[in-house]
Amino acid sequence: MYGVRIETAGFDGAPPANPAVDSLFGLRIDRLPRERHVSPRIGFTWGLGGGEGEVRHATYLRGGLGDFRSPAPGGLYSAVLRAPGTITAETQLACVGAGVPTPDWSAYEASPAAIPSRCADSTGGATIMPRPDVTTFDPRFTAPHAWRASLGVMRRVGDFSLTVDASYARGQSQYGFRDLNLVGTPRFALPDEAGRPVYVPADSIVPSTGAVSATASRAHPEFGRVLLIRSDLESKTKQLTVALAGGTKRGATVRVSYTLTRSVDQSSFACCSASQGFAAPTTAGDPNVPEWATSDLERRHVLLVTVNYPLSDALDIGMIGRLVSGAPFTPLVGSDLNGDGARNDRAFLFDPVTASDTTVANGMRALLTTASSGVRRCLERQLGGVAGRNSCTGQWQPALDLQVNWHPAWFGGDRRLTVSLLTVNLLGGLDEWWHGAAHRLGWGYATAPDPVLLYVRGFDPATHRFRYAVNGRFGSRESADGGIIVPFQIALQGRLTLGPGAR
Repeated sequence: MYGVRIETAGFDGAPPANPAVDSLFGLRIDRLPRERHVSPRIGFTWGLGGGEGEVRHATYLRGGLGDFRSPAPGGLYSAVLRAPGTITAETQLACVGAGVPTPDWSAYEASPAAIPSRCADSTGGATIMPRPDVTTFDPRFTAPHAWRASLGVMRRVGDFSLTVDASYARGQSQYGFRDLNLVGTPRFALPDEAGRPVYVPADSIVPSTGAVSATASRAHPEFGRVLLIRSDLESKTKQLTVALAGGTKRGATVRVSYTLTRSVDQSSFACCSASQGFAAPTTAGDPNVPEWATSDLERRHVLLVTVNYPLSDALDIGMIGRLVSGAPFTPLVGSDLNGDGARNDRAFLFDPVTASDTTVANGMRALLTTASSGVRRCLERQLGGVAGRNSCTGQWQPALDLQVNWHPAWFGGDRRLTVSLLTVNLLGGLDEWWHGAAHRLGWGYATAPDPVLLYVRGFDPATHRFRYAVNGRFGSRESADGGIIVPFQIALQGRLTLGPGAR
């Protein structure tokens, strides 16, 4: 089988031209990308083996190669429309230290005009005003797509089939961001942190808190962030799945599969937080330089078991059980460190033996004593350097979902009515019910581990050193924000089949 898919895509309603942005950055914000894409695909299935009497032991070989395109995320176009670089649109007001206005929430609620429009700094002389943001597309932007190749073999053995599938995907035109208004040369480096670059002057960092304002890192101070949405990032994913499926003489159907995945991708500049943009970027140097690392979406090992068992003609029960290896995560600093305006700086892993700050040394020593074995191994192998992106891995997660189906003969012997009682994340619900919300053990779908390793507590402008506190609950799921990712759910569902050919 082979064919070609042809697609045309585009958005209307571009913002008006902005001569200032065009002059300073060479960007036309009044143009939205349009493209036509041709995706060829080919696949095959080849039956091997004996004649009619040997069908139950036949072997099938299958495979394919193709280009698969995704639509450009609609949120990118929304971001462009929100930030055309005019003061009436989305703007930044960055205040630190004494410049932070004292909030008056009741006044803000009563009148939007009461919301501060400038910093309250009375010590620096210059008044800091809001700066408009700019977000626009690279003229060469295209929607993300991937070349995928697969090859598999299935062998029938009695009532069961053994399947082995291998696949490879090369993602291309993955989207990311580049801040064109970030100064090109760092203002200084952190000597205790492997020379990590900082893009704001040392005297602009608040000594008592270590707060950093991105205002000082702007190449053109009249604008905030000037983000170029590009599509030059890539990803690579390899996957192998082995599955055994079939039925028993008592009518039960069983499927057991194991999947091994290895996935890497390039990160990009963070648009608005560390979770936005392709590959949830983090940085230890120039945030505009892409970097290959383990993908956020990789789950190295997945074991899946599906069982359906008929208790009678009218009642059957189904179960889906999963065991998934932990999600990768990155040791982070809890605030912006390099002055680029994003809280996505990777933490330096201070060795408690050599760290000059006794507070940090004691904190790291205590963490290495109490952390789980996986977290401890991740930290120990990186001591004395900046953490790698997705260099740590969370705990394995089990999951179980149950479904009971009842087929009463209310509408005839063909049992057209099905009433189902089903659950979602049953283990997570049992964990919270049995141990309480504050003492969950992490059964079922749970939160990702807490990625914040260091909190900034001050800055010494003379030595160019930040002061830190170590998060003693780093890597713990109990301290991560939020509760269970997929809440426990129980539902009653009915389905009635109408027309001929029921069941």
